[in-house]
Amino acid sequence: MFKKIIIFSFLVSLGSLNLNAAVTVVGSSDALICYKHAKFGYTTQSSVFTCLKALSDNTISKKDHDATRINLGIIYNNKSKPRMALEQFEIAYNNENMRAETLLNQGNSLLLLKDYNGALEKYQASLENNLEDISAIYFNKGMAHEYLGNIDKAVDFYEKAVALNPTLIDYFENKRRRLKEAGLWNSDNERESS
Repeated sequence: MFKKIIIFSFLVSLGSLNLNAAVTVVGSSDALICYKHAKFGYTTQSSVFTCLKALSDNTISKKDHDATRINLGIIYNNKSKPRMALEQFEIAYNNENMRAETLLNQGNSLLLLKDYNGALEKYQASLENNLEDISAIYFNKGMAHEYLGNIDKAVDFYEKAVALNPTLIDYFENKRRRLKEAGLWNSDNERESS
């Protein structure tokens, strides 16, 4: 029973970090503020309002409009409202130039909805659509595999993410510590230092 409680609390704590792909906008508009709120993980209703206000602005470019849809979706995911996020991502999906970011963020929504296999499919599609930050794909694939109980696969993806983006090492080390505490870390996951 105690081990199940540790595993549950471990999984709950992981839900707070998944890497998203906020889409940059230019200028000094509400769309730019929406982008910054998505990038820095804001969850306030005023963030949503700012994004909605930007979407009603007919003077912003089509690119910034679509980017704002993605950024609003990220904010909805941050607010633990993945179904609302998916609505925004579905609209933004039509923009081929932002498809990779849209797919990654759809995967994050599915992860929040506990559709881990669906999330993995979206992450793979994001990779196939040439997402610039591949480390985000690998890290999030690691989380999906971890939730599915595929710890060895999860560790492999986390290590790929850290190799591409060393700033993720603290997250990986935290996961390793928690997995060890929960008795889920396999000694085969230890890599020899070269």
